Amino acid sequence: MCESLHIQQSMKIKTMSKGTLEKMQLVLVMSRRAKLYLLDEPIAGVDPAARDYIMDTILSNYNPEGTVLISTHLIADVERVLDEAVFLREGRVILHDTVDDIREREGMSLDEVFRAMFRMI
Repeated sequence: MCESLHIQQSMKIKTMSKGTLEKMQLVLVMSRRAKLYLLDEPIAGVDPAARDYIMDTILSNYNPEGTVLISTHLIADVERVLDEAVFLREGRVILHDTVDDIREREGMSLDEVFRAMFRMI
């Protein structure tokens, strides 16, 4: 994983950029054969090309018998890989359903639903 994410194994963590540090943390998490992966904003703070790389790394390295839970505001970047979505507001669930059912019911992408529900008025 380090090689595919262009992380030199000889690098010291304290010298890594924010983006490289995020990728290193991802390597440490995804190298485990866990039943549950909790990823909080795994693609925040990195450029769009790195986001794709990170998502591909997650998808190709998780335990298929496990569950991956991703917390993010970057819905458009993760929408293609989601089975279900849970939207929270002030600690309360305001929407929970399969992504396909949400799209069908609302007639728009999950990102568009998210933007409509959380639009600042």
